[in-house]
Order: sequence, then structure tokens, then C-alpha cells
Amino acid sequence: MNNIRIVILSLCLILSACSQPSSLESALRELDTAIENKDLYQQAFEHRNDSLRLQMQSGSWESAVALYNEYLHFSADSAGRYIAIMEQRAGNREQVLRTAISKCYLLGTAHYEEGALALFQSLNHGEIQSYGLLQEYLSTGVKIFTNLSRFSHPLQKDRNYSDSLRLYRNAYINLDTLSYEGKKLLAQSLRDKGNIPKALSIFKSCYDNAPDNDYHQLTSTAYNMAILYGMTGDDDSKKIWLAKSAVYDFKAPNRDFLSLYELALMLYREKDYQRAGRYISTHLENVYAGDFQAQVIRSSGAQNVIIEAALRSERQKQAVLAIAITILSIFAFFIFWLLLLRHRQALKLSKANQALEEVNAALSNANKIKDNYVFRYMDLSVKYLDKIEENRHKLRQIARNQGTDALLKELRNAADFADYKEFYRIFDQTFLGIFPGFVDGVNALLREDARFDYTPPGSALPTEIRILASIRLGIDESPHIASFLKCSLSTVYTYRAKMRNQALCPKDEFENRVRELE
Repeated sequence: MNNIRIVILSLCLILSACSQPSSLESALRELDTAIENKDLYQQAFEHRNDSLRLQMQSGSWESAVALYNEYLHFSADSAGRYIAIMEQRAGNREQVLRTAISKCYLLGTAHYEEGALALFQSLNHGEIQSYGLLQEYLSTGVKIFTNLSRFSHPLQKDRNYSDSLRLYRNAYINLDTLSYEGKKLLAQSLRDKGNIPKALSIFKSCYDNAPDNDYHQLTSTAYNMAILYGMTGDDDSKKIWLAKSAVYDFKAPNRDFLSLYELALMLYREKDYQRAGRYISTHLENVYAGDFQAQVIRSSGAQNVIIEAALRSERQKQAVLAIAITILSIFAFFIFWLLLLRHRQALKLSKANQALEEVNAALSNANKIKDNYVFRYMDLSVKYLDKIEENRHKLRQIARNQGTDALLKELRNAADFADYKEFYRIFDQTFLGIFPGFVDGVNALLREDARFDYTPPGSALPTEIRILASIRLGIDESPHIASFLKCSLSTVYTYRAKMRNQALCPKDEFENRVRELE
């Protein structure tokens, strides 16, 4: 038995060596680049789908199906909207069945298993005649029962959904092992039976033969390979393939992915808190933007990563600050001692004291900004986590008591976007509490016809002022400003150029003067 295990592990290591075209650090750098370019990928995605939206105006059911498939992994709300259009336009029984199956798959993707399971069990599979529709039906069953068997869930009670998962998976394999879906299910079946090398071989072949632009197949294959390498204990290979899967997710683009989340957890366990915190924040940003909040709630470990990473980062900053102050104090004392012994000149001593006062003022200003923002946003984070739990309970009650339609209606409710208004209201209030004369200072730098009419308290800062406020806080790069303020990159460029051109001072000095405002 031990010899068999040695042979299996050796084969896995050989496959691992063949499957690593680059080092782990290289894979993480590629992932960091993909994260920086995610807005560009999403803009290209929306541009590609403009033609489909024009076709949908013709009233065809097929165009709604195409848009549903495009947005299935990008926006649950948009996919649900196209499902509703498919229901309105379905002209025959097969189209009605396919629409219902698509709705089941969407609910399964968004991790609303109660609605997905109820709707799936209500389908009459005896009516499914066509080969393609049967494939969709079986793969949807696999999706739903995979989620039910993977996570602890109230629906499970005393039932074991693994049996149902194997039933639908085997039915699909008996029907098709030529498509990628069939090969994937076959490899997963082999994995569950303990044949890791054969499963890895199948996925490796799928990865090598996948079209370069089929990002959905590439991300799925890379993710499954990462899971298999993890099962062999090869954590470096697992991280490499999770990183590659996440890169393809951004290029697709997908927002319901788990690859970046699982990579963040691995880095967190290895005490790479900076990367772990950045990756988990990006993961949360994407799943919230795509209306896949249930996936975040299911991933309870994310909260620990965020909190621990934030605390660790704050402790590191405080340690660095303490060391800097200590070194600066020693250096200042040494200079003072040299000046006292060698020169005895009051003027030089006065300059040394003035320099020390300026440093202390800068440190005091930094501490004032840090203390105000850290405590305000820690309080906001705690409230928002409570709101997530409250919203989760509310959605479950709606799904249980009112059904799928009411659930989808609630998910399309845009009221929660008011959270951004609250966020920026607190940002405005906190910033002006630290720099009460900032708006007046900005107006003093601008021509009279370009000045801002702002009446505190209670009024929201104009977008241009918020851009300048970000610059005052040290956020200089336009992409970072656009991400922070939830506006387009072109808006940030336009406003920055406009305000420089309207300045009374030379335009290349304008932003430097803004950084000095109090």
C-alpha cells in the first residue's frame, strides 16, 4: 500500500513540474497586473455586449439567452433580468423548459439553494427530449447538489446530497465525455474515487487544448487543477494555479469566483498579510458588484482575514512610526550635541529646533488623519458587517416564505446602493473635520468664475473637491482615485486637467499647493 502511495505522489510531482511554466512569484505578479487592469477588462466586456443588446430589441428569445449566458458569472441581477425576458419571450415548451433550467442554474450560481432546489425538483424531466437541453438539465443538477454537499446548509438536515450529486454526475458522464463539461465531471468523479493522477491528466489536457480566448474554460480548468494539487500536498502548485485561475476570472470577466478568495486564505495562513488583505478586499468588491453577496456570507473566513490583516497592518505602521520617531530623536539629539560643542551658535540651535518642530507637526498631522479615519471606518465596517448578516436573514426569510420571484425582486432592489452615499457622507464629514478650511483654500487657488459654491454642514462635497481631497490625503494616481470615488477614469483625468487650467497659479504647481492646504 505504501509503495502505491509513493508511486502516486511521484507521478503528481512530475505532473506538477510539467505544469509550472512560471514561478509562484511570477504568477502572483501576473495576478497583480490583472487586478490593476480589471476595469479595462470590464469595459471591453460591456462594449462586446452592446451589439447583443441591440439585437435583443428585435424581440428574439435567442438574444436574451445570449445575454443571460454572458452575464451569468458577472452580474446576478443582470442575468436575472434577462431570465425574466426569456420567460416573456419563450414561444414553445422547450424554450420554457430551458428558461426554467437556466433560472435554477442562476440561483445555484448565486448560492440560493433553497429556491434552486425547489424549482429544479418541480421540473418534469420526462419532457426533456433534446440532447442539448438534457445536458443543461444534468449540469444544473450537478451545480445545485455540489453546493448542497459542499457547504453546511439548513436544507441538508439528515440528508446526504453527495448521493444525488453522484447520480447526476454519472448521468452526464454516460451522456457525454467529449465536451469540456463531460471531461470535467469525469475528472471530478475520478478525484472523488482517489485517482488524483488520472484526474490531473484529464484537466492538464483540457488546459493545453483550450482556446486562448475561452477564459471560462481556462479558469475552471486551472481552479480544478489547483484543488487537485492541494489534495497531493503541493501547496506551491496550488497557489500558482489559483493565481492563474484568478487571472482568467478577471479577463473573462467573472465576479462569482472563489480562486482569489482561496488564494488569499492560503497567503493569510502563511502570514503574507499584506497580499491576503488586498486579495480578499478585491474579492469582496467583485462579488458585491456582481450581486453575489450570498457567496461572501458563505465564506465566513473572509471576515477573519480582513480584520486580522487590518490589525496586523496597523500594528506594523505603529511599530515603524515608533522606530522612526526613536531614530529621529536620537539623530536630533546628536546634531544638537554637535552644534552645542562645536559652534555654540544660537541661530543653528534655533534652526535645529525649528526642524524638529516641523517633523513633530508632520507626525502630529499624520496621527490626526490616521486616528480620525481609522476609528470612523472601523465603526462603519462593524455596522456594515451587521447589515450583511441582517440582509442574509432577510433574504432567507423571503426565499422561504415568498418564493423565488420575491427573492429576485428583492435582489433587484437598488436601495442598498445608498450605502455608498453614507460612505461618502462620512468621508466628507471626517475630511472637513480635519481640514475645515480646505474648500476655501481651493477656491483661493482658482479663478473667480471657477470657484465652488459649497455650504456646510450637510451638503455633499462636489466630485472635483473629493478628487482634490484624495490628493491631499496622498492618493495621487488617477486610477486609484477613480476606484476610491466609484467614478470613471476619464472623469478623474478631465476634472484634474480642468482645475489645473482654471488655477490662478501656474498649472503645474496647482496640485502641490492643494497638498499644503489645511
